[in-house]
Amino acid sequence: MSYGARTLVSLPTPQIRETRTRPQELVAYHSQEDCLLNLSGDYSYLSTGYYISQDLESGRSLIHPTCAEVMDAYVMPLFLEKAKRAGLPISDYYISNGYFEPPVIVDTINPFMSRHSVVLKAAAQERIAKSLTRNFTYAISCQDLPHRARVGHFHAVLGWSTTPKFRELAQAVWRVFGLPLAKVRVIACDDGRLLLSGLQPLPFARLTEREQLFVQKMVTWRT
Repeated sequence: MSYGARTLVSLPTPQIRETRTRPQELVAYHSQEDCLLNLSGDYSYLSTGYYISQDLESGRSLIHPTCAEVMDAYVMPLFLEKAKRAGLPISDYYISNGYFEPPVIVDTINPFMSRHSVVLKAAAQERIAKSLTRNFTYAISCQDLPHRARVGHFHAVLGWSTTPKFRELAQAVWRVFGLPLAKVRVIACDDGRLLLSGLQPLPFARLTEREQLFVQKMVTWRT
């Protein structure tokens, strides 16, 4: 696929949900960053969204996310280490071939599977470990779950969230990882702290109307 030279056009707000349906159409110009944005939202390895970024990079366009940014965001140990080095709040974590101590969030490290499990009781440890490691073939990433903490999610849209308490983390996700759209997993601690826990695909079609309107104000669509 090829995108050629930039042609920029503003679209009327009411048409955004009806007209922007295919990933190839979801490329826009962000004037604040002076770059192109891949707004497909699902940048999983070998997906259409991934190849859009790859194609734009090969054409020497300044683009977010780059393929390297995608891998840093979606491969859990890379994500956690990058977040840690950037000073973002995360829980303690470790990599295992099967053993872990609940309560814990376990994520796969497997190019063929992306799953996670919140494990609260030791009785479930062996069964879940066997499943997520594909019979102890692949490693897993384990994040300690603080006492009485809860796991939640929010949408990060160009460094913004519809929920004020998540906006600081949403801005950090955009600044550090370069993902225009992401479903962000957080650990809400009993003392009020929010810990960044993971990034997942957020397809453009799953944005709320308010989120799509925000995108419309921030970008100029390409034809």
